[in-house]
Amino acid sequence: MTPTTPPTTPSSPSTPSSPSSPEVVTQALLDLGSRPEHPFTTSIEGGRIVFTWVYDKASGPFGSREQSYRLRITLIPETSEYKRSEIGVERQRGSVRGSYTFNSAKVVGPVKRTLEAHGWHRRRTPLGKAIRRLFS
Repeated sequence: MTPTTPPTTPSSPSTPSSPSSPEVVTQALLDLGSRPEHPFTTSIEGGRIVFTWVYDKASGPFGSREQSYRLRITLIPETSEYKRSEIGVERQRGSVRGSYTFNSAKVVGPVKRTLEAHGWHRRRTPLGKAIRRLFS
């Protein structure tokens, strides 16, 4: 077992025997930002794990522009759940032309797979919980 690989049971090699500790999950998520195949950086801000991807950075004679995407994960250790929030940020000075296609799956995908591999799941909203009760 490494910080990015959760413990497994002999009967199910890809499923963790129990959710990994918050410390192990945090380290696994932080390690994602140091891998060259991922376009983002990771940090801890106010108890949250933050993934930042600067996907458009342009400058010219008349100004500059930077567009970024931030995914924030808050771990809830009592229930092995997490909350997710997303923020798009654009900073522009002057006039800069150009376009860029953005896909948040390049950040969300690896994060979600890592959390699932460690036995953590997304916290349901109150509305989602109510709908589930209606249909169960």
